[in-house]
Amino acid sequence: MTRDHKELGKELEIFAFDDEIGRGLPLWLPNGTVVRDELEKLMRELEFEAGFQRIATPHLAKRELYVRSGHLPYFEEHMFPAMDVGENGLRFCLRPMNCPHHHKVFAVKKRSYRELPLRLAEYGQAYRYEDSGAVSGLLRVRGMCMNDAHIYCTREQIVGECEAVLAMHRRVYDILGIEPCRLRLSIRGSAPDAAAKYADDLEAWREAEGLLRHVLVQSGLPFEEAEGEAAFYGPKIDFQFRFAGGREETASTLQLDFGSPRRLDLEYVGPDGAMHRPFIIHRAPLGTHERFVALLLEHYDGAFPTWLAPCQLRVLPVSWRFADYGRKIVSRLRKRQVRAELDDSGESLSKRIGQAAREKVPNLAIVGAREEQAETVALRVRGEAEPIVMSLDLFENRLLSAIAERRLDESSRLGND
Repeated sequence: MTRDHKELGKELEIFAFDDEIGRGLPLWLPNGTVVRDELEKLMRELEFEAGFQRIATPHLAKRELYVRSGHLPYFEEHMFPAMDVGENGLRFCLRPMNCPHHHKVFAVKKRSYRELPLRLAEYGQAYRYEDSGAVSGLLRVRGMCMNDAHIYCTREQIVGECEAVLAMHRRVYDILGIEPCRLRLSIRGSAPDAAAKYADDLEAWREAEGLLRHVLVQSGLPFEEAEGEAAFYGPKIDFQFRFAGGREETASTLQLDFGSPRRLDLEYVGPDGAMHRPFIIHRAPLGTHERFVALLLEHYDGAFPTWLAPCQLRVLPVSWRFADYGRKIVSRLRKRQVRAELDDSGESLSKRIGQAAREKVPNLAIVGAREEQAETVALRVRGEAEPIVMSLDLFENRLLSAIAERRLDESSRLGND
């Protein structure tokens, strides 16, 4: 049975919470920061291939921006209270989403249709005031770092861009070896409170919902529709995953926004020389670090594949006499950016192997007199009963290859041809 990510996170020193910092505000420990960094690296590479441009924006802005964007009218209950800085009545808000800042990047200059689609990406920090009863581990937090991006495009480009985003989701999930339990098309619906929850323009809602529905039908992916689950500015596709205990959460989204361009007066010059409103696609294949790391902790039961593991290799000299050879291996691999460590503590070899197993280290290199003399290692791969002896050069090449290719199968096979 999959263990809860809160247990695994504490045991493997991935994250922690502190009362003096506050509920729902995680501290990422060194091991967890490695996982975050590797996920960001993966997305930077995929986004670069897909033509996204990276930006960086502030964590807060004047209150007026969130009034114009619709976050205060529609989302205020999930926002931290505004801060009065005592400077001519200025009030600032921590951002609950990165969207308004990205929209301001779009608006820094006059845009032409020739620039569209414009794809802007950022791992952006956001803050939401979740009720105390809702805060839970990394699943429900008050501070989160989001794999955010916004695509500014014409109406004619929407379907193609959404299809490309779906393909990016699929590629990411394949790399990580995960699969959503279901897809959900979240729409406005006709509930009595819909007018208070959502931007007003029924015709625009119907058009946007129809476009996303078309994308899903064309993809052939099964999906369900859920009324009343849309974002306040437009419908969205939610990628639902199941966590420990059967709890289902949205881990990734694709959203179609027709409201923000009107609210923030976003325009581009069309081929006819007139000004037009863009559409905006919000997408986050890896959602937030917080929720996605929780998902991966439970999916792998803490045993991350080599490319994602905080410690990728631990070198174990059979006695102190071979510690220098172990240090040579660690130094050589760290120069190649491998997260290698030496365990030359005074504990017995069996105890050190047991400790590495508890810490879910994927690869152990055991070295003694024979290995030092022949410049080899006895490689013990997680899940394999017996170590395999190979030259240091061959081992290094296979390890680097497994990391570069982001292989899921531990041994992939590091020790087998």
